Amino acid sequence: MNFSSILKFKSFSFYRFQSVQINIWPQTITPISQIAEFVGKSDDSGSLAESEEEGISGDAATAIRSRAPQVGDHVISHHFRHAYFTATILSFDKDDMSYHIQWDDGDPTGRNPKYNQVALNIEPDEDDFGVGESVFFPQGSYGATDGNNTGGMRYHEGIVDSVVERDGVKYFSGHHSKGEDDGKWVTFRGYQYEFKDMTTKQLRIAPNAMDALFLA
Repeated sequence: MNFSSILKFKSFSFYRFQSVQINIWPQTITPISQIAEFVGKSDDSGSLAESEEEGISGDAATAIRSRAPQVGDHVISHHFRHAYFTATILSFDKDDMSYHIQWDDGDPTGRNPKYNQVALNIEPDEDDFGVGESVFFPQGSYGATDGNNTGGMRYHEGIVDSVVERDGVKYFSGHHSKGEDDGKWVTFRGYQYEFKDMTTKQLRIAPNAMDALFLA
């Protein structure tokens, strides 16, 4: 589907989509040129209407919007060397597509991650992802550093390899998607290549290219 019109979503903003090809799931999503231009402010209706563009329902727009962190949201964010930690969004710079964040542990460094290095810290639905999907998963905690941070839990980029259901609950297992060759630190206490039997309470959904369409 190719379109270059203005779409209106009641709960946030107007966006002009310029030469964007969207193949609705389960196919891929491919931006062709400039993805989106922010051209207006949100109204205060608090609800999400169906897109005025034929073929994109309100439910689909909600699903896309749900992965795009906004100012004030609690998130999982990249720090250094493919390690992720919890933080809160303070602002977003649409010129270079980066956030300014406040780490939960008070660390003053690494506070300007790119849009694709940040994901909402909310529990996903079990049906939101499956085998082959990218996720953030917790592994290894760290102690406080005097004058720098208060300690906490580390998160990492991973790929889901299997999903099993037991007593009505889905359990996800997989492995790290980044390693030492990618510059990742892999000698921390508690490191294991695989993660096993995690639920949605522990996992977070990694951002994807479509999120950029809804950043304000």
